Order: sequence, then structure tokens, then C-alpha cells
Amino acid sequence: MRRKQNQMLFAYYAKILFVISIAFLSYGCFLQFFGNTKFSNHEVIQKPDEGIVSVTPAGDSVVPSENDNSPSSPENRMQDGSTVIIDTPSIEEANDILRNEIQSMFGVTVLYGEETKGYTVMSDGNLIGIVPIMDPYVVNNQLLSLKNVLNMYPVGIFKEIRDGGIPLTVILISQYSDRRVTGITDSSYSYAKISIAAIYSFEESFYHESYHYIERYLFKKGANFNSWDTFNPSDFRWGTIHNDLAYNTTFSESAPFVNTYAQTSAPEDRASTFEYMMASSKASCLNSGTIVWSKADYMSRMIRYVLKTVQDLSHSKVKWEQYLY
Repeated sequence: MRRKQNQMLFAYYAKILFVISIAFLSYGCFLQFFGNTKFSNHEVIQKPDEGIVSVTPAGDSVVPSENDNSPSSPENRMQDGSTVIIDTPSIEEANDILRNEIQSMFGVTVLYGEETKGYTVMSDGNLIGIVPIMDPYVVNNQLLSLKNVLNMYPVGIFKEIRDGGIPLTVILISQYSDRRVTGITDSSYSYAKISIAAIYSFEESFYHESYHYIERYLFKKGANFNSWDTFNPSDFRWGTIHNDLAYNTTFSESAPFVNTYAQTSAPEDRASTFEYMMASSKASCLNSGTIVWSKADYMSRMIRYVLKTVQDLSHSKVKWEQYLY
């Protein structure tokens, strides 16, 4: 009986050893087959970058270097080595996009390049021609300057004047046949064209010419500056230039004119004064109580009276009032 029990116990342990042997044999095969494979805790699946079109303004090259793999590059390499071609706008296309943005945002038509060829303006019996801007990078710079300067005005002001019957066209040119001319406003009660020469400061020229445009609308709505001459010395006559009466030559805050050109006519006096009102730094002739300050205050109140887009704005939100109140 005991011998039979021992035989049964031996057979039981033999089965256990057999099972264990099979397990070790299987594990050894597993290690041999997968021994060189490494595992991480997380599997990372990367998607290739999608193409991004980047419009590059003037001053930066739109043609990337050969090793450039940034979104602005015309082609990006995928992880599998394949190449995806990205349609990057040319500078001409970028200019057209920027022009359309300006026209949509501000209600102003913009012309440049071939579109301006043959444009002339008659002034005091003299025909003034222009030289078009044919370099697209110069056009781009002028368009950016135009957009920036238009943002200095109250929102909607140019659309209000357009809807009031005087649409504005801005003509970007290289220079005039008379190189001394910086800008010209050709306007009536039904249209206005402002041309700006790229060889001069865009901001100053536009501030000056834009006032002529605004004033044309003021007059169309019945405004007037009949008491303007009372600000000037009693013996002063328009068209006579006196250096001692101009701030730009004397730097005296009591000067009645901001510069000598302001003495050529009352409209030019106001447009020149407007330039100083829009400037990035304050001239002392705009200190409260001075003659130039009184002229600027008169202009500001007249614009507020006529233009609805300005009437409800605080003084701090109207750039030409920055030094007045």
C-alpha cells in the first residue's frame, strides 16, 4: 500500500516538473526571438506638419534659404522623406491682399504701379506728372505705411465721408515730375484723390493731405472758417512769407504759424497745423492758450460738429486732439 502511494506521489511530481520544463523552454524561445526588442511605456504617433502660408512683408526675403524648413518655406519635407509643395504668395499677390484689406477696412480705393501711369494734376496752370512705383517691395512698404496711418483716425471716418458723397482714392507714386512736391490732393464735392510721393515721409504727407480731404467734406456740409484770419497779426497778408512768424524757424510757442508754408493760404495753414496736431511729439506752439492752439481748437470743434464718427468719442480717442485738452 505504501509502495503504491509512493509511485502515485512520484508520478504527480513528475508531471509538475514536466510542466515547469515546458514553461522554461517556452520562455527561452521567447527571449531568443524578442531579446533585441526595446519597449517604451507610450507609443508616440506623430502627424506631419500641415502647410502654412506665410505672407512676408517688405524688408524680408520671400525666397527662403535651401535648408529652410520653416512654414514660410515653399516646400516642407515629410517624415517619410517625401516633399509637399506649399503655394507661397508672391510679393505682388501679397500687395494685392494688403490693398484689398485696406479698401475693405477703411472704404478707401488704392492705386499703385501700372495703374497710376499717365496720372497728372493741374495746379496753378502747371501740369504735374508722376513717376509710378514699379518695385513691388516699395509698393508693399507704402501699403503698410498707409494701413498704419489710416488706423490713426477714428474708426469709420473715411467711410462716413465716402457715404456722404466724396469717395477717396489714394494714389501711391514714386515721385512727382517736380521733385519738391510731397503730396497733392485733387478734390471736389464728388471725389477726392490724394497722391503721395514715396521719397518723402509718408505719415507727414498723408496727415497734411488728409486734412484737405476732411475739410472738403466739412465745406460740403455747410461748415466755414470765416473768422480764421482773426488769429493772424492784423497786418499779415496770405502769400507773404515771414520767417519770424513761423514756429519751424523760431521755435517760439507764440508763433502764429507752424511753418512758413502755412502762410501761403488759409487752407494750407489749417492742413499744416493738422500735421502738428497729429505728430508723435508735442510742439510748444500747441501749448494751451497759444495762437496755434486756438487755431487747432477751432479746427477740432468744427470737425466734431460735422462728423458723426467723432462726435461721441472722448478727446483721448481722437489723435488730433491729443495735445489740446
